[in-house]
Amino acid sequence: MENDPVKEPQVEETFMLLKKIWVFFLVGLYAVCLYNEYRFPGARQGEPLEGEEILWKIERVLFFGLMGLGLLTDIVQIRIDRTKAFIYLFASLILGGVCNLIAMGQMKVFRFIFG
Repeated sequence: MENDPVKEPQVEETFMLLKKIWVFFLVGLYAVCLYNEYRFPGARQGEPLEGEEILWKIERVLFFGLMGLGLLTDIVQIRIDRTKAFIYLFASLILGGVCNLIAMGQMKVFRFIFG
């Protein structure tokens, strides 16, 4: 009887834990983007406003943490099923990249509805 990675409970538990941490980082990134849009509305390139620079740095740290967790999650998922390779890394890139745009759009809708 060979040691099948799918049957190993440690691999499944690690995969579930990494998915939960990945979602936590994604929600954290979204929350920081939403707060940044609330405090400093509008898109800027170049120099940030006073106090906005720390939020930009937090967004970068969370984004690259999300990318790293996506890679780790994919490595564990490859042990379970090789056909599902690099799903979380790709999702991290897409969702993390558009997180700021989604937060900007939602904040505009909130401001329109609530004045």
